Amino acid sequence: MSSFKVFIVGGGPVGALAGLYAAQRGFEVEIYEMRDEYNQPHTATAFSTKSISLTLSERGIKSLRHSKCQNLAERILSKTVPVYGQKVHGRTKSGLTTRRIPYDVHGQALYAISRSEINYSLLQELSKFPNVRVFYKHKLSGLDMKQKSATFQNISRPREPDHEAKFDLLIGADGAHSTTRFYLSRYAKINISQKWEDIFGVNSPSPRDIPFLWTVCICGPNMISCCLPAQIRKEHLPVICLPPKASSWSSLRSTSPDITPDLIPTDSLQKQFKSNLHHPMIDIRCSPYHYQDSCVLIGDAAHAMVPFYGQGMNTGFEDVRILFEDFLDQRRTLPSTPYDLSLTHSVQQKEPLDTPAAIIGDYLEQYTKFRQPDVHIINELALQNYKELRQGVLKVSYRVRKQIEEFLCFYAPQLGWATQYRMVAFETMRYTEVLRRVRKQGLILSSVAWSCLVVLSIDFLFSLRLSKVADVLV
Repeated sequence: MSSFKVFIVGGGPVGALAGLYAAQRGFEVEIYEMRDEYNQPHTATAFSTKSISLTLSERGIKSLRHSKCQNLAERILSKTVPVYGQKVHGRTKSGLTTRRIPYDVHGQALYAISRSEINYSLLQELSKFPNVRVFYKHKLSGLDMKQKSATFQNISRPREPDHEAKFDLLIGADGAHSTTRFYLSRYAKINISQKWEDIFGVNSPSPRDIPFLWTVCICGPNMISCCLPAQIRKEHLPVICLPPKASSWSSLRSTSPDITPDLIPTDSLQKQFKSNLHHPMIDIRCSPYHYQDSCVLIGDAAHAMVPFYGQGMNTGFEDVRILFEDFLDQRRTLPSTPYDLSLTHSVQQKEPLDTPAAIIGDYLEQYTKFRQPDVHIINELALQNYKELRQGVLKVSYRVRKQIEEFLCFYAPQLGWATQYRMVAFETMRYTEVLRRVRKQGLILSSVAWSCLVVLSIDFLFSLRLSKVADVLV
């Protein structure tokens, strides 16, 4: 076991996975979490009220598998519900209309799971490591990055003196309103873009007999719902109401949505809509993510995004995998052998660690430069997907483009053609590469469309000219 000490601020899913990666490498790991400890996921109200059910996709699943914890990904996946697509519900003069849109032409699914369930599973896995300590109800109250010293307040015992400890590397995984990011800004020349989007969300439980995991109500011309197998029934299925603009809330609170009375009783939906909290949605981007060899940000602490692509947690998990595998592991003197749980502290060999600050700092700087362009792109794609869900799905151009892309993806895989959604959710290529390929495909489709238009125009003009010549001859 190494004497290299890693502090992780935030014990949510991303912070817990970072703890597993660090523990497997033999580091001494301490995780500081503001919320209460819990023993079962269904008792974790503090952990489950922050957000709706989350979705695991290929990026997150790969990161779980690379944690080197035996069958961790499979055990978590066994607790998920597959989501194969979405339904677009619209209202016309003749009544309610519904159209199903699969996520993937090859039938791949997203895997929905409650935040508390996945958090509980990761923390349970962490409890198997003797080199990991988790401190609940502890808030970061001070951070000296030059001296590598952190101070934590036990918020359950405010009269006790703060707990101060030394670290070798601190990882900030404490969410969109990150305290770690606040202290980082005191040391690094960090550029932070924080934008409250003109969008609010409302979480509310839906009736037990609704055959989908959640419903996204676009309080405008259409509504989106996620599709589950018909036999799936869950007791607590959240509903998210998303009006076009936050300025619409005052009028909506007086009328309330009733776009799908055949799916959700109007009275029930109106009651939940009026009584439940309305959550503003935030977009946060910053750079750099690190300070020298002392601290690095991951997950929402580095890049909070709106939830319309379902990539927030998956991107955070991918942060963890890339940080450790592609950068920190490249320092060969860092332990890379998985921690042997069959050995105790007394028999673990303590390997001397040579980690000059310049070398670790260089890897953290490289991580920032590598990762920042990707996560800024997924932040932007998430915002674009909201606009597409709100308006684009009803446009003929959207349907035609999607049908062409799915046709090429299914019948001509050798071309490497894929929809943007497939490249984001069901592949693990860099987001920068996703954007490059999407733009390239868009240019090809535009060129083909314009070429066809030109050919048709020439053919029409030629036919018209022949017709006039024929008339003259007659």
